[in-house]
Amino acid sequence: MFYVYEHIRLDTNTVFYVGKGKGRRCFEARRRNQHWKRVVAKAGGFDVRVVVDKIDEELAFLAEQELISKLKSQGASLTNLTDGGEGSSGYRHTDDARTKFSETMARTMETYKHIVRERQLGENNSAKKLGVGDKISKALRGRKLSSERKAKSSLPRGKNPKAVKVSLDGKQFGCIKDMAEFIGMPYPTLVKRMRKMNKYDWTTEDLAPLQAASA
Repeated sequence: MFYVYEHIRLDTNTVFYVGKGKGRRCFEARRRNQHWKRVVAKAGGFDVRVVVDKIDEELAFLAEQELISKLKSQGASLTNLTDGGEGSSGYRHTDDARTKFSETMARTMETYKHIVRERQLGENNSAKKLGVGDKISKALRGRKLSSERKAKSSLPRGKNPKAVKVSLDGKQFGCIKDMAEFIGMPYPTLVKRMRKMNKYDWTTEDLAPLQAASA
C-alpha cells in the first residue's frame, strides 16, 4: 500500500514538496532533485506530514496530482519537477472510480485548507505582526470559556489525553515539553526531531547530535 506526503521547511514551516511512496520513502533525502536539496540545505532540514495513507498505487498518483494542483493554486513554491502522477502501473481504475476519488481528495484538501494557508503565510502571518497580539488579547479579554475548554485547560501538563508520551533511557515523561525541560533543550528543536524521526523512546545516544549542534 502507498501514501502521499508533504515535505515541510523547518525554517518557515511551509510545504515545499509533495510525493507518493511506501515504507520510509518520505523520510529519505537520497534520490531527490537538486532544487529539493538546495531548499533543504537552506532550511536546515525538513519535516514530514502524511496526507493520505493506505491506498493503492494509482490512487496515490491521483492524490499526489490533486495535492500538487491545490498547493500551486494557493501560491505554494514547490520543488516538484512535474505535476505528479507519473509511472502508474498495474490495475487501472474505472473513470467513475477516478472521478469519485478526485472528489474525495478535493474534500480532504478543503479540510486541510486552513492548515496549508497558515503554512504558506509563514512569517507574513498577521498574528505575528507588531501590535496584533495585543489587539487579539484585548478582544478575547472577558470572554467566557466553555465548560469543555475549561476542563482541558485545567489538565496538568502531560495529563491531556492527546499529549505524546515519551521516554529517555527508560524514564517516562507525560509530554515532549517535560522531557525538553528535563534535559535543558529547546522544545521546538526536540519536537521537530522527534516528529522527523517518528521516534519517541530515546536514549542519551539519540540526543548526542542535537546537543552537539546546539553547543
